[in-house]
Amino acid sequence: MDKGKYTIKALRTKYEDFHSPAFTIKVDGKPLESNENIISSLDVDLCADGSAGGCRFTVGNEYDYEKTEMLHNMAKTLKVGAKLEIQGGYVKKQDIFFGYVDECSIEYSGSKPPRIAVSGVDGFGYLMNCQEPMYGGKKKPKQLVEEIMKKATGAGFAKSVTVGNIPASDVPPIKEQLDDFTYLRMLAERYCMSLLCVNGELIFDNVISNSSPIITLSATKDLLTFSRRMSLGGQAGSVTVWGRDVNQKFIQGTASSVSIGGSGKSAAQAAPKFAKAVRREYCEYVRTEQECKALAQSRLDSLALEFVSGQGSCLGIPELIPGRYVTIDGLDGDSEGSYFISKVHHNFNEDGYITTFEIKGAKG
Repeated sequence: MDKGKYTIKALRTKYEDFHSPAFTIKVDGKPLESNENIISSLDVDLCADGSAGGCRFTVGNEYDYEKTEMLHNMAKTLKVGAKLEIQGGYVKKQDIFFGYVDECSIEYSGSKPPRIAVSGVDGFGYLMNCQEPMYGGKKKPKQLVEEIMKKATGAGFAKSVTVGNIPASDVPPIKEQLDDFTYLRMLAERYCMSLLCVNGELIFDNVISNSSPIITLSATKDLLTFSRRMSLGGQAGSVTVWGRDVNQKFIQGTASSVSIGGSGKSAAQAAPKFAKAVRREYCEYVRTEQECKALAQSRLDSLALEFVSGQGSCLGIPELIPGRYVTIDGLDGDSEGSYFISKVHHNFNEDGYITTFEIKGAKG
């Protein structure tokens, strides 16, 4: 994942004042350029909310009526299972998507030339089709996650795998009647990790804890739209996790202070009565009180991240990715601050290039 930090000023210089939006779609290495006018629009979705990312585009103006066939062998080029790479930006372009063609359909109409509609999915889409049972064994959680995610790189549908530190467990893994992606989502929830794919990198890590913003956007200069919502639904003042140590003795750990989200107020601070809202759970994967406390803290932070939500849009920024934070300024004091980017949508069409993003925040 990109750990860099950018400024609008530097990007404006890099992309020559954001003029002439452009993209390149490579299908099994064969490039389709935006300036060829065969693709009228392109949508790319990147997610850090446990969903797979994807893309959509339609190829038109490629039909030879005399020969009654698509030009340039498009019907053969755009085939399911083909490797899909997308670069987007302006005069200079950045990698924004890596995956494969998931669906492809030819659409005929008496009033319009035939079109080919294509949708792509990242490497997690491949793992949705893998459903090998797992029973016991000596594999630690990190090793297990790496092995599952490397199936996508082995198939050529992902570039790399990044797995953060996962607490070791003496409890053997069990996976029945679950596909690999669903199982990874279950493990991510169990260990309070994020599951996402950014430009071919499959990530299973605690990305929420890295609150360094990727960019600062001004509401009065850089944003086209912005909205912010606060909700007490699902919020808690503290989380307690119970478990058993190696001698089967009960252990516990509690977290009562949100550790992410900046200097604003958490839900329990904004609505003091919610400080008495307690979540308790038993976990069979912890073996020490320190592990109980660490898991309780992660649980509380995950709940708190749903306190603030919203979305914004701006001129297209290829560098904007989910799993990082964005700082918003130029608004009222309560709305300014850093927010976790949970989704990013890149859209290229006849009117230009727009990036829309969804945000979450633990403190408002």
